[in-house]
Amino acid sequence: MKKSFFILFALVLVLMSCSKSQSTEQNEAEEKISVEESLTESESAPASVSGSTLESEDEYGTPGNRTFAYIRKLASKEKYEKAVENLTQDYLRGRWSVEVISEEMNIIYIAFDDDGTYYWYSPFGGYMGERGKYTLDGNTVTLFYPNDTMSQWEALVFPNGRETTLVYDSRFKDFYCVGVLRNERLILRNWVEETPVGEKCVLKGIDVIKTDEKSVVAKDNLKLRYEPSQKGREGRFWYPMFLRMCLQDELEDSYYAVESSSETINVILKGTRTTYTARTVKEDTIDGITSPWYRICLFDCDGESIAQYFWVFGGYLEDYDEKKLSEYNKSLMNAAIEKKILVIDEDAYRDHLMEESVKRVTPIASKSAEIIHKAGNVAESDDKLEGTIFKIGMTRKEITDLLGDPVQAWDDVSKYWVDFLNILPKAEENSPNAIRYWIDHGGSGFRLMFYFDGDRLKRIETEWEK
Repeated sequence: MKKSFFILFALVLVLMSCSKSQSTEQNEAEEKISVEESLTESESAPASVSGSTLESEDEYGTPGNRTFAYIRKLASKEKYEKAVENLTQDYLRGRWSVEVISEEMNIIYIAFDDDGTYYWYSPFGGYMGERGKYTLDGNTVTLFYPNDTMSQWEALVFPNGRETTLVYDSRFKDFYCVGVLRNERLILRNWVEETPVGEKCVLKGIDVIKTDEKSVVAKDNLKLRYEPSQKGREGRFWYPMFLRMCLQDELEDSYYAVESSSETINVILKGTRTTYTARTVKEDTIDGITSPWYRICLFDCDGESIAQYFWVFGGYLEDYDEKKLSEYNKSLMNAAIEKKILVIDEDAYRDHLMEESVKRVTPIASKSAEIIHKAGNVAESDDKLEGTIFKIGMTRKEITDLLGDPVQAWDDVSKYWVDFLNILPKAEENSPNAIRYWIDHGGSGFRLMFYFDGDRLKRIETEWEK
């Protein structure tokens, strides 16, 4: 009887222990689900969860408060130095950056967790959509789409509707790193082993040589392309802020200003300094010149400027030479004027014309104008020109050789100098037989007008202005 009692008592203890264990496991499971759900919905999840192995990670892989706090930190560079030969769950775990072979998607991440789920997110906007399922079979990873409807970028990832398969290729040399997950549309990188400079690799499906960053200058206006081919899609670039930065000194000393409303254009302007880090393996021959294509980088220099990449034919690039900087800037300025990105500033142009006209005269020219002015403001014979450098009958060329080019581009000048030049009869303003100068005379000066009969000087008029 006593033996039976002890057996019964032991059985009760076992049942109570099992019941307690099941209850604890259920509570822990429910607690974990509750934590993950709250983290999914929260925009600022805690950096760690008590009693859990879960960690948070910011966009640079360092601990911090993010929507994806439940994603375990990628232990790649701490544990791996080279790409592995065969894909393992441990190597897959964590964050991979994604490049879709399309201009629409360049910056997005995917993170794989140990429980067979993956997560998409942006470094700029956080979580993107629900968690999906994935399977790992050898070197093949298959992603399953979790929703009923697709966004435009999701349709790029899942062209067949419900799933996408990626294959791990340990020997594939992407431009950025060795060993990637990829298919015909996607490349996933975990950045464990970066591709060395000088190696042949693949950049968006193109065979290239990775190079050190090198500065070059455009020797002509070159078409910008998104693919390295004369048939490639044309790229476009917005220049206003770029020109303000590059030509700051030149613009201050000129009468040109940046036309901020100008549109993007499809060329890299002659004289533009840029850099490249990749060139094509294949070479093309254009205009009798054989060269690879170079992937260049441009910044529009606005408040949110980011690198913009284009392909240009290398036959019209030259290595940057700091000693030729002024020459480059002059070429860039002329090219921008030609494309109407730099336009004349009317106030600056008026000041420029005044300065240029004053610079052309000499003391003897000023003395000559004073003599004519004292002789009655008009000279039609040499008897009033004694002591001057001018003589009636001089040719137009002889006058311009003495004084330089006249201030007489009436089509341009008159609209800027309406008041300053309002001394001539309207009928004579556009006369081809008259040229005009401004002669500085100690802060004041003379308006000096030369009239011709054919090619010979017949009369000189002056007017004093204080």
